[in-house]
Amino acid sequence: MILYLLTLTDTELSYGNHSEDFDIGLFATEQQAEDIARNYLQNVQGFCEFPCTYRIKQKAVLGSEDDKTPVFVWMVQGWNTNEAFDEIDVIESDCFSTEAQAKNELAYLKHQYEREEWTITRWKIDERCWQEGFIRMDGQFPR
Repeated sequence: MILYLLTLTDTELSYGNHSEDFDIGLFATEQQAEDIARNYLQNVQGFCEFPCTYRIKQKAVLGSEDDKTPVFVWMVQGWNTNEAFDEIDVIESDCFSTEAQAKNELAYLKHQYEREEWTITRWKIDERCWQEGFIRMDGQFPR
């Protein structure tokens, strides 16, 4: 089974090896992810006022017994931070149908990669994690 991770990126705040990303959600179809991306870029405050783009990544669901779309999946991410405390060197796993499988993947990835921070995130399929846009704080400007 494949899911589609929708990520919006503020290109003006991205630089070097840092990408100012907003993971919007995991969706059952690529078309659904594209429709949501277009809506955010045209209508959602914060995303429509700034130069944002989107990308959709295919994510396999590992450990699933059937082809039914699960309600929840888990994904592992690791990253380092730079001197500005921005996340860099981000790695992420595919999706897992159980938290126990994700914990096993976390142990494996920690062995393979040195990262300062690690997380296991539970995602509800077809849920938008960013319901609203964002505003920039004073001092946030293109690098």
